[in-house]
Amino acid sequence: MHISELTPRIRAELGKPRPYPAITLVMPTDPDFRFNDKDRILLRDLVTEAKRRLADDPGVEREARLELRDRLLDPDVIERADETSPGGDAMVVYVAVGEPVQVWRVASPREVRPRVEFAEEFLVRYLVDAEQRSQPYLVLVLDQEMCRLHRGSVRRLTEVTEHGFPAAPQIPSPEDAVPGPIPNAAPYRGHEERVEQYLKAVDGHLGDYLDAHGPLPLFVIGGTKILPAFEGLTAHGGAVSGTLTLAGMDTASPQDLAERLGPTLDDFHARQAADAVAELGEARGQEKVAEGPEQVWTAIADRRVRRLVLEESLVLAGRITGEGRDLKIVQLPEPVTLPNPAPDVEPPPADVATDIVERLVDGAVAGEAEVLFVPDDTLPDSGGVAALLRY
Repeated sequence: MHISELTPRIRAELGKPRPYPAITLVMPTDPDFRFNDKDRILLRDLVTEAKRRLADDPGVEREARLELRDRLLDPDVIERADETSPGGDAMVVYVAVGEPVQVWRVASPREVRPRVEFAEEFLVRYLVDAEQRSQPYLVLVLDQEMCRLHRGSVRRLTEVTEHGFPAAPQIPSPEDAVPGPIPNAAPYRGHEERVEQYLKAVDGHLGDYLDAHGPLPLFVIGGTKILPAFEGLTAHGGAVSGTLTLAGMDTASPQDLAERLGPTLDDFHARQAADAVAELGEARGQEKVAEGPEQVWTAIADRRVRRLVLEESLVLAGRITGEGRDLKIVQLPEPVTLPNPAPDVEPPPADVATDIVERLVDGAVAGEAEVLFVPDDTLPDSGGVAALLRY
């Protein structure tokens, strides 16, 4: 499965309680290969660590322990479950008794730390964090022969094949011109009207996608005539975050589109970061800002956050108290290396959470707040994290 499929319904299904333990494995992967030797070695080490913890956990019933140990916690089973997933920089694996193994590939612009987690539910926060870090966006490619929609994450594009996309010209009314492709010959009488009708249909398909998947930054690519024509009629102009004047891109590969769109994306993200910093400055005078991990944590728990802003490489550990409302930041423990932990490195104490950033992101999304990652050193006086508050 791909991260873009993480709809609220799927998220709720993944996060429902399960018979203990629900096991989550997280690991970096090579985005250009399904599984290379390095990936297989790391997966085997994670499975070994999961089995060790399974054997040491007295809370796991015998039948569950046997099914997990002998059938589900198997690198070959996990690799087969991953056969249909798109590539990505990281992989999240969910294993639970009585269920097929689930594998999710994610695109993450930062280094992913391998980990094994036992809980009473699958830990969806790793998927939520990965999706937010990938800064998802849409790319609409306009052409009078075919319009295509792509969903982007980091620098990867995946073509949308739902809600009417890819969209070829169709004239549904028998009173209109003859159905079919718009001729490429010299402009004829009614040519502009046919193109406009076509673009209105494409805009309707775009609206259907946005209604189903929520608002995302939209980048539009098209020639010198079709691009301004679309801008003049679209009902979704507020979503347009950038345009690129290029003709004939309807047949370009997703990789080529992503490369050509790179500078436009960079400009957009720079504007986003600058606007976020400016808005934080204005909100300070109104006392509508929480700054630092501990203040922001409480504001998220109280669902007061409108926008969460974090530096891209921020990693935090802490103790959570006060029925989940209070956070005390502690020094980040050294990671336990696999498969042979260094003798002088101890696992983190049971009451120390090493995934505070992921929990902040998950809590913000659950509270319907916007999440924005900004370059490192953007928030030097806020410990790398700040939040705009609703009140």
